[in-house]
Amino acid sequence: MASKTPVGFIGLGNMGTPMARNLLKHGYPVIATDVFPESCKELQDSGAQILDTPAEVADKADRIITMLPSSPNVIEVYTGSNGILKKIKKGTLLIDSSTIDPSVSKEMAIAAEKMGAVFMDAPVSGGMTNLETTPYYHQCIFSLSLIDKITLFRFLGSAHCGDAVAVLRVV
Repeated sequence: MASKTPVGFIGLGNMGTPMARNLLKHGYPVIATDVFPESCKELQDSGAQILDTPAEVADKADRIITMLPSSPNVIEVYTGSNGILKKIKKGTLLIDSSTIDPSVSKEMAIAAEKMGAVFMDAPVSGGMTNLETTPYYHQCIFSLSLIDKITLFRFLGSAHCGDAVAVLRVV
């Protein structure tokens, strides 16, 4: 079996750590960071490579998941001085699982597109259950042409995905 492509993961709190651990458990190399270095220890002990900034993660991974607590955190992680978009590679898939203001998701999608990357708004619902054994859900908004690039959702929880244009017409 071919080795799996590394996945960047930014935000290793109560939700992010179990999600990243599930990726490791299923053979995905994880390259991660968090604003609180102590949050990285457990994942590093499980085999993840830990870096200092989101920009460093973006330099090493072409699929990056963010799981952050608020809209200002997302803006900083993507567009800040050490943000993802400072080192993003063309064609990178950005999956934001943060539950944030939809206008911020749209803003990040536009910024990512300008850099040649693809932004997927995929907020998580299901609350703080045992994220390693209890299903939780991603509501994904993206172009269905990307479906073959997101097989890693099988290991993050259940995904309910739809085409961005169709979903935006309903909203």
